[in-house]
Amino acid sequence: MDCERAREWASLGLDSELSQVEKALLRSHVGRCAACAAYVADLAGLTHEIRTSPLERPSESSLAQGWGARRAVVGRRLVQIGAFAAAVVVAAGLGGLAGSRASSSHTATAARGTARLTLLKVMRPNVRPAARPEQQIAV
Repeated sequence: MDCERAREWASLGLDSELSQVEKALLRSHVGRCAACAAYVADLAGLTHEIRTSPLERPSESSLAQGWGARRAVVGRRLVQIGAFAAAVVVAAGLGGLAGSRASSSHTATAARGTARLTLLKVMRPNVRPAARPEQQIAV
């Protein structure tokens, strides 16, 4: 057994959450390891001190301050959520605007290319123009 597991089991043992086998393995390790034995003793003393100390009742002023602080945190969180939602809406709007402008730009380029081809056909009805890369229109 390693020290890390022994220390974890020491904590579980104080809450009566170890099986008989685990308790035996922990006792065996603590018997051989001075560092873990000191840890178990300190942990047991601290646990006993915490469990036997009297409970303190919080004052009314500390309760009132606690609720005020919670309201402030909730208020800040709501502002943050609202700002995030507004940023998402603005980003979506700008994305849609950019997409429509790119689409209209592509449409205008395609229309100019079609106009050139039509003009060439009117001027030279029997001659087919050579397809140049800038005249090719993707469909």
